[in-house]
Amino acid sequence: MTTLVGIQGDGYAVVGADTQITSFDNSGNPYQISNLASGSAKIATNGKYILGAAGDMRAINLLHHAFAPPAPPQEARGKKLDSFITAKFIPALTECFDTYGYSVPDGKDNKDHSSEQNSTIIVVVNATIYLIENDYSWTSEASGMYAAGSGAPYALGALSVLSPKKGMNLQQAKAALLKALWTAAKLDPNTGSPFHTLSQETGTTEKVVPIKSAPARPKTTRKK
Repeated sequence: MTTLVGIQGDGYAVVGADTQITSFDNSGNPYQISNLASGSAKIATNGKYILGAAGDMRAINLLHHAFAPPAPPQEARGKKLDSFITAKFIPALTECFDTYGYSVPDGKDNKDHSSEQNSTIIVVVNATIYLIENDYSWTSEASGMYAAGSGAPYALGALSVLSPKKGMNLQQAKAALLKALWTAAKLDPNTGSPFHTLSQETGTTEKVVPIKSAPARPKTTRKK
């Protein structure tokens, strides 16, 4: 389980993720908690994309090491980019997952769609965020705030409180995103630090930055 958080701003997109790995037995009970090794992350760059997943590590492995995503239309936004994600990117992703055996087998009782996998995927391209569900449908959120994984409700709650009415610049968004991840880590047992962040602005991508200490918390004064 995990927590992925994303903020879509005006001309930028920033995403973050925790590094905790929780292993479950066949009965669904957790039996081991660990952290990704240095140099590994649940979000990473792949060509012109930032890709991450909440759910199975297998999806993250394939996204970062096996998937060869199609080149996006340069600087495309809006309907043109939506069409590309629908007609080019997702079929390529489906083919990759099918090729490497990461799909719900045909004939499985709980399979409701022709193509399914077991994770929620976050995609950033041309500074635009898309959330791809397990049936390969995608959504874009009007608020510009995204979260996936076991800690998503806590992270979204924090973002809704931290987001100013007039929007945020990239630095403000990064600070809010990290506070949201810390909130999720405090309340969700399957989310833990350190955290990683990545961002895109007009086609550029920053390096993964591990955050090992909490952002400064505002001092409060109790009144009697």
